[in-house]
Amino acid sequence: MRVDRFVSTHFRNLSAGEIEFGPGLNLVVGANGQGKTNLLEAIYYFRFGRSFRAQVDTELICFDEPFCRVEVSCSLADGREERFSFSIERREVRASKTIKINGEVVSRRADLAGRFPAVLFGPHDLRVVSGEPEHRRRFLDMIGTMTDPGYLRTAVDYRRVVEQRNAALKARASRDELAAWNERLVAIGSDFVVRRLALASAIERETQAQARDLQSPFEFSMRYESSLIAEGASTAREDVGQAFHERLASIVSEEYRRGVTLAGPHRDDLELVMGGHDLRRFGSQGQRRLLAVLLKLAELTYLEHELREPCILLLDDVFSEFDEGIMSKLQRLLEGARQVFVTSPVPVAGAARARVHRVEAGRIVAN
Repeated sequence: MRVDRFVSTHFRNLSAGEIEFGPGLNLVVGANGQGKTNLLEAIYYFRFGRSFRAQVDTELICFDEPFCRVEVSCSLADGREERFSFSIERREVRASKTIKINGEVVSRRADLAGRFPAVLFGPHDLRVVSGEPEHRRRFLDMIGTMTDPGYLRTAVDYRRVVEQRNAALKARASRDELAAWNERLVAIGSDFVVRRLALASAIERETQAQARDLQSPFEFSMRYESSLIAEGASTAREDVGQAFHERLASIVSEEYRRGVTLAGPHRDDLELVMGGHDLRRFGSQGQRRLLAVLLKLAELTYLEHELREPCILLLDDVFSEFDEGIMSKLQRLLEGARQVFVTSPVPVAGAARARVHRVEAGRIVAN
């Protein structure tokens, strides 16, 4: 997929207007605070129907304006064309949002899954390596929900049942009522764990392949750490479910005391090892940065294989954040047939054939 045409009105500080992008490398150049990342945010919004940095949709509307709207016209590898749009209006209680594909309203964000293949990489992705476990869980789930409708349904259902079970715990529900919630939690949660295990294994293989391709000096491994499965134990769905039941039985008093669900895939993590070190705790900054690059490359290649469509690659100011060694590896992403957007305060070396767009105070002008 590639974005051919971009039209925005009142989206953050971007000036209203229409922009045409090239099929290969599009370099977006401008000083900090001018609106470069806003452009990537507007494009990436269509992957999940939400912003990767705003807490609420009204933050996307330009100050003192009643609404914002963005539309992109895209070309797919098979020659088809699709048009995506979203609009957000200020309301007294909450924002009103409408997302459309080819003029048809998308009633659920889940219906966007896999429709807009895009991968975003920026300095914030270092959190996947060195941040809290929730960042690593989200990294997996963002990939799984793009490529597998069953994964998406399981993730949504599991989140819902955890919220409902937490409410039951806070309300001091009876043991019989809690047992009913346990059955639902275990059925969905064990399926979720098995799906994550398979996805983590696939991403590990992709990451190791990227490390070999880029001649990484370090060996890499990744293991899904489940709060339900002891190392070396069976990962069959039935055995995971049995372990889940036993775990819940052992912590029921503590769960009543704290009013939250204390076991399940919402508390799992990814172990990331490079050069023999657990990078979550002991890795050097250079190792962590390198692994962040490798994980994003793995996401890119996995999505393109599963969706059978080139992804739009969005690189947000990464060339000013990484050292020279990693920059040379990132430079390889600028090659090939896929469409790439790179934001930078200065022109990027090796991008002579890029279509350059300059950004100043939200106004985007092609050179």
